[in-house]
Amino acid sequence: MKKFSNTKAFEFMTLFVMVIGTVIGAGIYIKNTEVLKATQNPIIGIILWAIVGIVCVLCVLVFMEISSATKHFGNGTIANWAKIFVNRKTASYFSLLYTIIIWPAMYSLFAGTFIFYLLKLMNVEMSSGTQLAIYLGLGIFSMIMLFLFNAFLPAGSKWVQVIGNAFKFIPLFVALIAGFCMINDNSAMFNNGYKDSTWSTSDWEPSSFFRGFGGILLSFDGFYLIANSQKTAKHKEVVPKALMAGMTFAALFYVLMAVSLFLGSPDGSIFELFAKMSGGNATVARVIPAIIMMLICLLNLNSFTMFSMSNLESDVEAKLVYTGVRRGKISNFKSGLVQLTASIISYSIYILMGFFITRNGYGGWDSAKHAIDQAVTDYTGIMGSVAAILSFAMVDILIFACLINRRTNKVKVEKYKGVTILGTISGIAIAIFVICGIYTFIDSDPTHSTKFSDTTGMYFLILFIVMMVFVTIVFFIQEALFKKYPFKDGFGGYLTEEDPMPLLIAINPIKNYFTKKGQEEVKQYEQQDKPKNKRKRN
Repeated sequence: MKKFSNTKAFEFMTLFVMVIGTVIGAGIYIKNTEVLKATQNPIIGIILWAIVGIVCVLCVLVFMEISSATKHFGNGTIANWAKIFVNRKTASYFSLLYTIIIWPAMYSLFAGTFIFYLLKLMNVEMSSGTQLAIYLGLGIFSMIMLFLFNAFLPAGSKWVQVIGNAFKFIPLFVALIAGFCMINDNSAMFNNGYKDSTWSTSDWEPSSFFRGFGGILLSFDGFYLIANSQKTAKHKEVVPKALMAGMTFAALFYVLMAVSLFLGSPDGSIFELFAKMSGGNATVARVIPAIIMMLICLLNLNSFTMFSMSNLESDVEAKLVYTGVRRGKISNFKSGLVQLTASIISYSIYILMGFFITRNGYGGWDSAKHAIDQAVTDYTGIMGSVAAILSFAMVDILIFACLINRRTNKVKVEKYKGVTILGTISGIAIAIFVICGIYTFIDSDPTHSTKFSDTTGMYFLILFIVMMVFVTIVFFIQEALFKKYPFKDGFGGYLTEEDPMPLLIAINPIKNYFTKKGQEEVKQYEQQDKPKNKRKRN
C-alpha cells in the first residue's frame, strides 16, 4: 500500500474521488423538482443539466491555468485569484460578496431546509407562531453549534465531512437504479403534473430554455476550487486528467440522475421516488426521506461553515478586507464569528419574509400550510441559488481575465493547450447562465397567471437590489478606510504563513515593492525552485 500510494494511479484516483465528492452534493436532492417546475418540461430540464455539465467540464483546464498562479504560494480562492488577474479592488468587492451575500445564503438554505424536513418528520399540527419560533430558534442554534464545532474541533469537522460524503452517495445510487426500475404512468415524464404543479413533454415554449439554470448552477458550484489541488500533487501531470475525468463523471452522473428521477418519481424528486418505493406506506415515505435530508443539510451546513471561516481568514491575509488596528491578521475564530453574525442576520430576514409576505395567492401569518411549505423555499431556497449565480458571475470574470492574460502575459502561469477556445466558449455560456438565472428569479411565475406585484419575484428583486447596494456601500467605506489607514508596505505581501512567497499584483506592478528582507526571501525561494522550473515567478 505504501508503494502504491506513491504511484500516479493512486494520485489519479485520489483526485478523481475528491472531485466527485466536492461537486456531487445536495443540489440534486433539492433542486431537480425546482428545475422541472421552472422549465415546465422534464426533457428541457434534462437538456439544461447536460448543457451546464458540459460547460463546467470545459472550464476545468481554464481553472488549471488560473490556479497555477498560486501553485507555489498563496491560497486558491476566487478573491485571491481576482487580486492577481484583475486588481485588488475587484478582489475586495468579491470578498464582500462572499461574506455578506453568498456564504449567509448557503447557511440559510441548509439551516432552513434542515428544519423544514424536521417538521415533516414530526408531522404535528402547529400554529404559524410555533413554526416561526422553531425556524428562528433552532436554525440559529444549529449555525452557532457548527461554528463552535469547526472553531474548536476542526479535525473532527473534517472527519465528519469525509464520512458524510461517503454516506450521501448511498441514497443517490439507490435512487439512480430505482428510478429506471419504477417507470409507469405516474412518473414526471408521463403524468403531465403532480399535486399543484403542471408540466408537459409536448410544451416547448422557447422561454423555458432560459429557466432552471439557478438550481443547476447550485449543484455544480465549487468545482473551480478543486483546480487548486495541483499545488500539493506529487505527480502534477496527472492532475488535469484526473480533474477532467472527475468532472465528466459528475456531469454524466447528474444527467443520469435527472433522467432516472423524471422516469421514476412523480415530481422528479428523490423523496417522492422513495415514497413510491415504499408502496404507499405513508410513515416510511415520510420518515426515510426526511432523515436523509436532515443529515445531508447538516453535512452541507458544516462544510460551508468550514469553508467560509477559512475563506475570510485567507482574504484578510491577502489584504482584501479591512480589519481595524490589526490589519492583515484575523484568527480563525474571529473570521467565523464575523461570518456567523452575517449569516444569522440574513437567515432571520429570509425566514421573516417567508412567513409574513403574502404572494401568489397564498400567505399570511394565519396560514399554517403557507408557513411550513413556503417560508423556506421562497427565500432561503431562492437565495441559495442566487449565491451560486453570483459565484459563477465571479468565475466568469476570472475566465475572461485569464483569456486577456494570454495576450498581456502580466501574470506568469502554466499555459494549457485549448484554453483560449475552451475559455471563450465557457465564458460566453456562463454569462448566459447567469443572466437567465437572475431573470428566472425575477420572473418567478412561468405561467404568468399572477400579477408581478403579487409574485415572489418582485420581493426577491427588491431584496437582491438592497443587498447589492449594501455590499457596494460597505465596499466604498472600506476603500475610504484603506486610504486613510494604508498598509505600510502596500497591498502586496504574504498570502500564507506556510509559504512566505510575496505576491506582486501583476495588474499594476509599478506600485508594488518589497522590503530588503522581502527581496532576499524571493531570491532564496527562486534559487530553491530553479532545478524544477526555470521560468520566472510573478
